[in-house]
Amino acid sequence: MGSWIRIAHRGASGSAPENTLVAFKKAIKIGVDAVELDLHGTADGEIVIMHDSTLDRTTNFRGAINNTTLETIRGADAGEWFDAEFTGEPVPTLEEALECIATETIAVLEIKDSLIAEAVVAKIHETDTLDLTVVISFHTTVLQTIRALEPRIPTGWLIGNHNKHVSPIHLCQQLGELGSSLLNVNHQLITAEFAYEVQRRGIALWCWTVDDITRMREMKTLGVQGITSNYPERFAEI
Repeated sequence: MGSWIRIAHRGASGSAPENTLVAFKKAIKIGVDAVELDLHGTADGEIVIMHDSTLDRTTNFRGAINNTTLETIRGADAGEWFDAEFTGEPVPTLEEALECIATETIAVLEIKDSLIAEAVVAKIHETDTLDLTVVISFHTTVLQTIRALEPRIPTGWLIGNHNKHVSPIHLCQQLGELGSSLLNVNHQLITAEFAYEVQRRGIALWCWTVDDITRMREMKTLGVQGITSNYPERFAEI
């Protein structure tokens, strides 16, 4: 495995429709250390796997996920937009995703909807996947909720590249307040100095989303512990 971990972004989303079981299975077949996926809550309190807050981009349906019932979402096609060969691929539930991924590798759950943290913890307990899940989020409230409800679930804080001038030292301090020990940042923020300041404070550093092999090698050289990519098959070339 080496000193860094390979994370498939929304599954093998470069070659299969993102956040679907077929993309997760493809990533697992390629061989990864973790599969990242995005979570939203439905109108009836279920949890589905989708990046956007609406169905518009990645299905043939329209509308906000939190205004739509699971039964309706079940009828959506989440594959055809990507390629005709994936026509009929459904939107998975969290339970189905965990059944698919956690039997083989780690599931990295990105909570997009800040209201579903409690339901996610319940589902992790229900599926007995506590040992096989990591929760990440841009929302600090989500990380605080997870920690309060189930401190055994490792959490990571997502940082976007709009935080151009953010201080890595300040991020580490905030992370300490959250009781988390993982920073998952946009790779564009990572310089040698940034990586050094984070790592010498005992914080794990992951990055997203790197599809360029040269940049992947740079991240590895800087000691980044986890690299997220849409093309997990490229990890073999690093």
